[in-house]
Amino acid sequence: MGVHGMDFLAIREQSVRRLRRWKLSDPGSLPLHTAEDFEWVRGAVAVADRCHAIAAALALAHRAPVGTVRAAIDEHDLEPSLGTRELELLRVLEGDEDTDEPALEQLLVDIAWREEALHALLWVLGLVTDLAPDQMCPKQPVYERLAPGLDPAKAGADAKLRPLSEIAAMLDLYYCLHWHARKAQYHGDVWDFQIAPGVVLERRRALEWLFQDARWENVDLAV
Repeated sequence: MGVHGMDFLAIREQSVRRLRRWKLSDPGSLPLHTAEDFEWVRGAVAVADRCHAIAAALALAHRAPVGTVRAAIDEHDLEPSLGTRELELLRVLEGDEDTDEPALEQLLVDIAWREEALHALLWVLGLVTDLAPDQMCPKQPVYERLAPGLDPAKAGADAKLRPLSEIAAMLDLYYCLHWHARKAQYHGDVWDFQIAPGVVLERRRALEWLFQDARWENVDLAV
């Protein structure tokens, strides 16, 4: 048994059962999580702030007025919660940094995928029911469940994280999925194309970020 009574072998067995749904095998060589992986965890306030920061970056990627987004970032002190790529986009759009068109297009694509990370963090806060890997996040603004009217000022102060055991189980599933996705990419192993590798990557990064004291782009995603 592990942290708070978690049985990491049972968690892996649950992941393996879920993997069978997509005809993916037991990743037998993949290490189990241990208690040390969950000794440090971010609080609900930090998770909510990260959600607001991602939402601001997505607004920029969707060409919302830069001045309006900057004002919201400053008003709610979100700049420390922005990822490096998100800060880069903000500075490019504000004219403080130069980039060529291909680099800007890639930056916009990278930020657009953060929608899946936001979906995962909203799940962590209990505002999304499930994180089925073969379903991309819905296009309606799920973020409104945290910030009605897409306004961080209207967000409640009672945000709470799901139980650690639930988060650990979901993290293990996405850890296994990422392992399978990498094997499919590099070795041609079986993969279910109903599952977008980008979805797996972004959601796993969001879940791993909860337990790593690192900037978003520096989260360890080794498999």
